[in-house]
Amino acid sequence: MHMKTTTAPSLIRSGEDSPALSDEQIDDARKLIGVWLRRDVHTPAIYEPLSVHDIRRWAHYSVGDDNPLFSDVEYAKQTNWGVVVAPPTFLYTIDSGIIAPGLPGIQWIFAGSRFEHFLPVRAGDTITARARLIDVQIKSSSNVARYVNQVGEVLYINQNGQLVCRYEGDIYRIPRKRSGGGFKFAIKEANEAPPPYKYTQDEIEAIAEGYRTEFRRGKAVLYWEDVNIGDALPTLQKGPLTLVDIVGFYAGRRTVYNVMKLAFAERDRHPRNVYYSPTRNIPMHPAAGHFDVEIAHEIGMPGAYDQGWQRINWAGHLLTNWCGDLGFVRRLDGRVTKPNLVGDLTRMHGEVTGKEKRNGEAIVEIRWWGENQRHEQNCSGKAEVRLPSRDTSLRC
Repeated sequence: MHMKTTTAPSLIRSGEDSPALSDEQIDDARKLIGVWLRRDVHTPAIYEPLSVHDIRRWAHYSVGDDNPLFSDVEYAKQTNWGVVVAPPTFLYTIDSGIIAPGLPGIQWIFAGSRFEHFLPVRAGDTITARARLIDVQIKSSSNVARYVNQVGEVLYINQNGQLVCRYEGDIYRIPRKRSGGGFKFAIKEANEAPPPYKYTQDEIEAIAEGYRTEFRRGKAVLYWEDVNIGDALPTLQKGPLTLVDIVGFYAGRRTVYNVMKLAFAERDRHPRNVYYSPTRNIPMHPAAGHFDVEIAHEIGMPGAYDQGWQRINWAGHLLTNWCGDLGFVRRLDGRVTKPNLVGDLTRMHGEVTGKEKRNGEAIVEIRWWGENQRHEQNCSGKAEVRLPSRDTSLRC
């Protein structure tokens, strides 16, 4: 059989050309500041009306939240919204917020995000997004000598032309291990990795009980007047993280990475962004490090790790469990501060830090954070939640 051949672009394997960050590369990236980007990673289906299934899938699989407000049509009809609404981080499924143009061959790492919500996202809405780079910052830390933070902005607009949410995201661009400029804690050999945490059966049963007794306010009303500075939010646990949890996160999204034929086509278009397995020579998307320990080490992680957005999701879950069906998360800011590895258990905590009546709304300010089983903080942030008030002149 005669096979037709085509000429593919010259491919550059990870490690053969893994550049450190030069001033010229950073200057080129800065030229893209303010340019509205063509978001061809998203499919046309994104601009179709949102279904209950879209929202339920994100809540159940990507967040791990079985709140009926996000999944049950009959339940939602009885709330003040009258329809299924989306969790605070659902807009990641419309546009991921990963805005990191330029810098080919430099690994991107999700570092944090800031949501400012103006309106709820409802089943039946059609949401479009515009995205652009708004800043490029040179940074250094104890783990990385020199890296870049690309700050992106996304505007999400509904079918009525209303601004639903303004989002900012931080994407760190960090040289790969072999460039000499990657993470200092990168593991060179698999046998150098720290031993996995082994849970006792008592610990597993305590985790199971924590899930069985998880607090959710639901239809009960929390009034702004009844909240006090210093109040603690009921703890929410997530984990121990498994590969199934990470796959579930991907399954809940409306936008995912290309596979098989389409993945090879993407490889041809963006060869510097491809990783090749050192032992198998298989080309992989950079996200493979979330599943594959070998690729995780190449990126500079000590093992397979979560998508950083997952922990921002968990903060949203913490807030909506606490505020109940009548609450509305107006702002959600968060940073991931330490890798969350397969096997880690994260407990999400929150504390009321302030409250005020502002622009016709009763707002509560909250500090939140996550802590793993080794008592290490792996994420933190701030939030503002609008609550119902006994002052009927205020917006609920």
